[in-house]
Amino acid sequence: MSETICVDDLTFLVKRSSRRKTIGLTVERDASLVAHLPTDADIDEARKLIKTRLIWIHQKLSGHKGVGRETIFRQPEFVDGEGFYFLGKHFRLKLVDVNSDGPPTPTIRFEGDRLLFRRDQIKSGLKRIEEYYTRAANPYLNELVDRWKAIVRVNPNKYVQIMDLGFRWGSCSSNANLNFHWRTMQLPPQIIEYVVVHELVHLKYPDHSESFWSDVRRVMPSFAERKEWLSAKGGDL
Repeated sequence: MSETICVDDLTFLVKRSSRRKTIGLTVERDASLVAHLPTDADIDEARKLIKTRLIWIHQKLSGHKGVGRETIFRQPEFVDGEGFYFLGKHFRLKLVDVNSDGPPTPTIRFEGDRLLFRRDQIKSGLKRIEEYYTRAANPYLNELVDRWKAIVRVNPNKYVQIMDLGFRWGSCSSNANLNFHWRTMQLPPQIIEYVVVHELVHLKYPDHSESFWSDVRRVMPSFAERKEWLSAKGGDL
């Protein structure tokens, strides 16, 4: 039976070799994950290495065609009437032209139920959305982490990181860094709270063990409903 290492929702096939002196990780072309170990290496050492490299792993996975965000997240079109979500609220896209006679026209702004987007930025539309949501996420998610960390009873690093995490909403590292996908800002506030609590509890329990879910339930008794909503609807926003 093949050796495997499971970390969160990732499964690595273990390949041992007498010629290897160090532990290595690869993301194969088919998006399979492999941990390359010396013959006598301890599985726990490989597991520790994987936990320190989660961001790199998920970024590699997100770059594979048919894997990651392309199959999880809806890819919007930048045409009039397209739907976008911000903090759970639905907005319709309206393309606008640059006003050369007036003040500078921002690439993105919200007015009522409309997301106004500069027509000349369509080719880089998703990148501009990512930049806007990332800027908004920094203060919002840092405030949430500050609010919930005492309840969870953990001490994460002072500032969270916002980035493209492929198909994951959040991640944490063994040195108490918290990372969140910029797309988290599409979610309703109560679902964002669940994502934050989930990652904070991971600072105590790195896997999805019974102890992990028990602590999530202690902190957020309604977590199951939020978890189900995220699984069913999160990728459609």
